[in-house]
Amino acid sequence: MSNRWSDPTRYTILIVLLFLMAAFLFVIRSLIGPLIIAALLAYILYPLAKRLESRMGGRYTLSVSLVYFPFLIILVATPSIVIPALIRQFQTLSGELFQVITQIEVLLARSVTILGFTFSPEELAQLLNLTTESFTPAAEEMIQAFEATSTSLLWLLVVLVAIYYLMLDWQRLRNWLIGLMPDSEQADLNRLLEEIDRTWRAYIRGTLLLMFMMGVFFTIVGLALGLPGAVGLGLLTGLLSIIPELGPSIAGIIAALVALFEGSNYLPLSNFWFAVLIASIYLVVMQVKALWLRPLVMGRFLHMNTGLVFVAIIGAALISGILAALIILPVLITAGQIGHYLRSKLLYLDPWPVEEEALVEAPSSSDS
Repeated sequence: MSNRWSDPTRYTILIVLLFLMAAFLFVIRSLIGPLIIAALLAYILYPLAKRLESRMGGRYTLSVSLVYFPFLIILVATPSIVIPALIRQFQTLSGELFQVITQIEVLLARSVTILGFTFSPEELAQLLNLTTESFTPAAEEMIQAFEATSTSLLWLLVVLVAIYYLMLDWQRLRNWLIGLMPDSEQADLNRLLEEIDRTWRAYIRGTLLLMFMMGVFFTIVGLALGLPGAVGLGLLTGLLSIIPELGPSIAGIIAALVALFEGSNYLPLSNFWFAVLIASIYLVVMQVKALWLRPLVMGRFLHMNTGLVFVAIIGAALISGILAALIILPVLITAGQIGHYLRSKLLYLDPWPVEEEALVEAPSSSDS
């Protein structure tokens, strides 16, 4: 029989393992973001595979394939349909911008009188340069945001492969994690994981509700204003609403471009002013969603204070980017649940005293 390690040896091994784990996470830090995305998507698709498994007589691998591959087809087909259309729109936009620049050059060639003040071409050129310089940082920040949030083809492949295998081994990973604990603690860990699961399910339901509300609202607004392709743009807005702030912004830009090129089906507005109207509606609704609707919905689904939800989302977006803003709320609640469990164990308290007392009192009251 092997000798038991002494306490100093055990503590030394624990410290070394923690150090190695931290070093390993530092080395693979660029993988953490894509793996989080893959785990979140696998977590969303996993219940569909389990439900399909129950209808197919326990053939789980086949169920995973039947859920995963249609999802993959939709994921790949959507950009292949949308991107060529966007390229055509941007080509048309570049032509329009060239005409606008030509007209501006013609205007700048002569003096202009505005509110009784006469501006020479040189003064107008200086004013135009100042205006352009003021917009340059904003344009650069927008380009940097798009670059930061886009993934390369290799990272996309990593995410797609990870989704499939996480779905395939989700229950096995859960059982492995529970098996790491001593037998006496496995029931507690299983209960803790169930609480965490309920938190993330509530978060997903809140996110889906927000996506549905945004999709329906912008579809109705688009139809009411005569926006061409209103249904498709509304659905796109709803889908992109899963990405805080950036997603609706992309949808708003696309909708404004459609309004600029196509105009309204029946409103007596020029294409330019119709595009301004659409962009203004998107801008206002996005601010209402970010400042009021999202904190309100997530606060109710996750039982969090609305102000705390707002501060958490905005703070995470400013500090760590869009991915952090996407998952910060369930991560905070999960950290609180784990912290409560560890505190109870360290202080020899029952992590769930209220629930257990209710379970004990219920049979006794029925017997009497």
